[in-house]
Amino acid sequence: MTTSPDWTSWHALLAELTAIPGVAGVEDAIARALADRLAPLADAVTFDALANVTARFGPADGAPRVAVVAHADTVGFLVKRVDPAGFLRVVPVGGVNVKALPGAAVRVGEHPGVIGVRAQHLARPGDEAASLDALAIEIDPALTASIAVTTPVTYAPRTVALGDSLLASPYLDNRAGCAVLLELAARLRAEPPACAIYLIASAQEETTCAGAYHALAEVRPDLALFVDGTVSYDTPETQSQGAVRLGDGPVLLASLYVSGLNGWHAHPGLCAYLAQVAASEGLPVQRDAVRGLMSDARVAQPLAIPSALIGLPLRGKHAPLETIDLRDAAAAVDLLAAALRGPLPQLSRG
Repeated sequence: MTTSPDWTSWHALLAELTAIPGVAGVEDAIARALADRLAPLADAVTFDALANVTARFGPADGAPRVAVVAHADTVGFLVKRVDPAGFLRVVPVGGVNVKALPGAAVRVGEHPGVIGVRAQHLARPGDEAASLDALAIEIDPALTASIAVTTPVTYAPRTVALGDSLLASPYLDNRAGCAVLLELAARLRAEPPACAIYLIASAQEETTCAGAYHALAEVRPDLALFVDGTVSYDTPETQSQGAVRLGDGPVLLASLYVSGLNGWHAHPGLCAYLAQVAASEGLPVQRDAVRGLMSDARVAQPLAIPSALIGLPLRGKHAPLETIDLRDAAAAVDLLAAALRGPLPQLSRG
């Protein structure tokens, strides 16, 4: 696999990005940080009312127009009730991993907290099946007067190096995708494109996907490529469910489906083009279709924009610590850079 020569820089970048709060709907801090990083590299950077950040590379009237999208928001919580004794009740924002919450360290606004867990000596049957309604966040009682209802709550910042390229951290979904955007931006700065390329850090993916919809409606690209966390099947309890493994390359996703009409399908020609580019560059890629997962890519379909999704395999998705192999993220940068260099495919159907 093509690898980045310096994992230290990736570790540092992800430690910075994952520590910046950005619960869906309250993305201002991470949006500002990404805009500041993109401004010296791009030809133009815009910041809209939903906290989407869009960085243009190449001429505004260039053709074709290509969007590369990674969401910047995260799951988390909002304070629902404040107990003066030092306990908070919360409501979730997005699909938090409830079974992983008891005992987790959190950040309530700027204040430290911990999600309470019953002492094992007082354990009761059913404790292992925790519900969010049964959980409370413990904070310094002296701070309760300063905690307002609807204050955002996020997982506490932390990175754990499990080897040179294996890293665990909260919010790798999708700050790893944001890191891919920033690395791609540096490549585009060094080798300016002939067409117009828009790198979009989108808002509200974890709840509404409204950010990506608005940004894409503004840009009206000829095609859109999305970078987002996806699931892996390489832990003992998941090995029978699929073939995606950390370290085996980014994932070309053919479809996503949750329920009802909440689904998405990749443009087959665009997916085939990415696979061809990967083969010509010697980059390994994996393939998957996932039930129970959704992404910003779904908003490309009502806008009739051909789209493909490059997934970054993660273990423990939406838990207080997720795990990634940075070789997959580095290969995603290589794949995107190569795909944007070449003549883009014709994507007409029928």
